Amino acid sequence: MKKLFLLLFLTSNLLCMGQNKDLVKEAKVIKFFGIDYSHAKVYGAAETPEQFKVAFNKINALFIIEAKKYDVGKRIKKEISEISLDAVNQLNPKINSSELMTTNKQYALDEQQIKQAIQSLPIEKEEGIGMIFVAELLNKADDRATYQTVFFNLESKEIIDVRPVNGKARGFGLRNFWAYSIYKSLDMLK
Repeated sequence: MKKLFLLLFLTSNLLCMGQNKDLVKEAKVIKFFGIDYSHAKVYGAAETPEQFKVAFNKINALFIIEAKKYDVGKRIKKEISEISLDAVNQLNPKINSSELMTTNKQYALDEQQIKQAIQSLPIEKEEGIGMIFVAELLNKADDRATYQTVFFNLESKEIIDVRPVNGKARGFGLRNFWAYSIYKSLDMLK
């Protein structure tokens, strides 16, 4: 009986999640919020947490400064109604420097941490769908970064869809090195 109940529960969750994904497919416009690094960890890097915090803001600025190269709308085939970096620009500087670096090469966000990340976004309630990258692990040893691409209801902050992406990191300088990983991650959204 327990197995049957569990099977019914899992099936209903899959059906609900499938319906949520349809909301993203049907959406004409999406509001984009940049990259939230407040739950991220850095593995194997020589730079200081303070240097990373500065780089995080500079990476987010690329969505505006180099809009053609970092064109999220083109990659997800949706119109981006607005690129609003206010929320991540409030969260990222508050990263606890003593918790940013890790020795855990397998660090990953769980479902609850992703929900918490969305719930803690300082945004106003409005109609529509939002999209944000929640940074997970910046792994210097493998020159790769992982992100959770989260689509959510702007009014309720209910998560509609989560798509894990990752990208190879490369380039000169801290900002460019990790910015390339988000550039390559965008390719996974096609």
